[in-house]
Amino acid sequence: MPSPREQELVPAHVEWTERLAVGVEEIDAQHRELFRRIDLFLTALNERRGAPELEPLVRYLGRYVRDHFTEEQRLMAFSGYAELGEHLEEHHFFDRAYRELANELSATGPTLDLARRLVALLVGWLERHITVSDRRFGAYLERFRAGHSRTPSA
Repeated sequence: MPSPREQELVPAHVEWTERLAVGVEEIDAQHRELFRRIDLFLTALNERRGAPELEPLVRYLGRYVRDHFTEEQRLMAFSGYAELGEHLEEHHFFDRAYRELANELSATGPTLDLARRLVALLVGWLERHITVSDRRFGAYLERFRAGHSRTPSA
């Protein structure tokens, strides 16, 4: 866990903002919840909680992200999104990296290096993915829905 001197290297707080909106309410709602849960994880890290408290948070985040990715992929397939394959590759990259870090947490317990790498993936990678790839899909889905009367429910 970070020492008081090193603590500023792990963000104390993160939140979803309109800057991360993709324009599809069901996706934005899932992103808001995801960032709320990431914030709980950051709080636990900064309070120097041990593996018994961190591991369930990490497992929950992993499940939530995988469920979210599945929902996005369902919407992409339903709407015939041409970039589905590329988007899937991004999701698979995150899932592999996240599982490796979660397994490392289980094996070694929390360390400053592991905390930094988890935060980089959870905050840095997700923000980039949302603001580029998800936003591109959101714009596509809005156009698709405008041209079709039937859409899957969230």
